Amino acid sequence: MRKKMTKVAILCLGGCMALATMSSCSKGFDDDETFTSKVTGTQLASPELTKANFTTVVNADGSESIQVKWDVVEGAGGYSYKVDNVDGATPVPVVKETTTDKCFFLFPKAEDTKYQITVQTLANDKLHNTAPENATVFAYSTMIEAQVIPADADIVAFVKANIKDTEDEQAFELAGANYEINEEIDFGQHKVTFRGNKLNHPIVKFGVDGVIRTGAGLKIKWINFDCTEQDSKGVVELTNDPTDAQKAESDKAYHLVDPVIIEDCWFKNVKACLFFTGSYPWAVEDVRIVNCIVQLDNDGTKYGDAAIICAINNKAVYPKGGTDHTWYGSVRNITIKESTLYNIKDNSKNRVIRFQNKDLGKIFSTATGSCTLTDNTFVKTMSDKEFGNNTPNAASYTITFNNNICYDTWRLQKFIQGNNTLNVNIATNTVWGIKNKVDDTDKTRCATEEDAFGCNDNADKLNSMLKPLDLNAPNGGVNFKANGPISSTIGDPRWLQ
Repeated sequence: MRKKMTKVAILCLGGCMALATMSSCSKGFDDDETFTSKVTGTQLASPELTKANFTTVVNADGSESIQVKWDVVEGAGGYSYKVDNVDGATPVPVVKETTTDKCFFLFPKAEDTKYQITVQTLANDKLHNTAPENATVFAYSTMIEAQVIPADADIVAFVKANIKDTEDEQAFELAGANYEINEEIDFGQHKVTFRGNKLNHPIVKFGVDGVIRTGAGLKIKWINFDCTEQDSKGVVELTNDPTDAQKAESDKAYHLVDPVIIEDCWFKNVKACLFFTGSYPWAVEDVRIVNCIVQLDNDGTKYGDAAIICAINNKAVYPKGGTDHTWYGSVRNITIKESTLYNIKDNSKNRVIRFQNKDLGKIFSTATGSCTLTDNTFVKTMSDKEFGNNTPNAASYTITFNNNICYDTWRLQKFIQGNNTLNVNIATNTVWGIKNKVDDTDKTRCATEEDAFGCNDNADKLNSMLKPLDLNAPNGGVNFKANGPISSTIGDPRWLQ
């Protein structure tokens, strides 16, 4: 009997947590031929769940799953379980199964998502054990637990009073509908997620001196920003207080290792830069704009060296007091995807991306870098100036440019260099020019010439589409649905719905 029980215990190890008493996890649970549970004629309970029952598992393809694992319920006939995504008003099923031979299951892990986990013990008729009255229901989230900023609180004062001196990532969440930032908020050397509500984005209005700064990893999610009164060069800027420990290997720039991510946000009336490295030269590893609408009100007159992503400042304060333009600032990896970026004014001075990346190997440990631009709609960004400049014209720099609409957006080829490693399908990008004719190289290297919005050469018709965002309206009150053979199938996915 001892050998048989040991065998049963081994069978349990793969699917059940360690047990103080011997129980079977093989098919039929306690209806096993070598072991009979002492639990009979009983109404069973459903398994208890706490955070300790959840672990993240890395799959062979690099994706992640959540494993839910519980103690066996003696006398059970099995379990039913389900997982619902409860980010929205209506739960969305993820997993729903019944098992008779294990005490765990896995489901795909999505970032920053709320789930409801339900597990119920099943009756065992042969042992005359009945099912519980209730299932165990547990709220599980993949979001970092946040400090909640009350609806009537001052964001800057709250963060100053509550930010923790830790190297771990921490989060601040806006609980109300409307806030203001009237001075700089500097997260300093703290890794921070600054977020709103996924379904109902709060609106944050910048005052004249309002700006968000960081010197560490920063994620901004689910917030709509009104930048109309803002007077700073960037909406998000790097800190004016870098540390000596952040100096890059070159010793002539400061190194930001963790990414700056702006995701699922809207920006109204951006005057110059969405992201700006600020007063010091920085070697930034990773900047991402994902699923955003960025509306500029920028004619380029105030800041001639600005860009939507700007990592260059010819007045930068150098760590060693140098003045070599090589050290103005660089971003090794840039991503813009599933976003709409447009300007309501002509601009002959600014660019979409501006950095000093020609000599990446002098700032970073290697010369490798990348820019990934996929599934975007660019309109009038910028109408009279090249898309970007100072791209390393070498195979060590990889550019991915696919499924993009570029309308009155000029000279892509100044950014997408001929010697780069290119992942570009001309047939899945479109370009059209009203203020300026499409550059010949753009048509041969980057995109197919197509009038996505049917404006032809009518600037007034285009300008009628270009209005400031309404932060309370669906899709900001604008519509960039394209109607060309190619353009109607590409661009920001929100316009394809």
